[in-house]
Amino acid sequence: MSENLGILNTMLHTWSDAEVTLAWRMIADEGKRRKEVKTKELKGTLSPGDRVEYQSRRTGTTRGHIIKVKTKNALVEVNGKQWNVPMSMLKKV
Repeated sequence: MSENLGILNTMLHTWSDAEVTLAWRMIADEGKRRKEVKTKELKGTLSPGDRVEYQSRRTGTTRGHIIKVKTKNALVEVNGKQWNVPMSMLKKV
């Protein structure tokens, strides 16, 4: 565990419920902001035909190619099937 996570773990055990709730909201907001930034960055670089990969719950790392770039998702073809994949999950390969 990194030093920062160790500090967070200690704080979680000493904070009140209200402080934990506030910290949880702050972490969730930062995660959402980072996801939006990543989506905007990827949207500008991805185009139909690009090869991409993403982590699937069932199959692990999955590779395919982009059919269409949408606002927050991309239509990705994998083994003849099309999947709507959030941009934040995609990695260009």
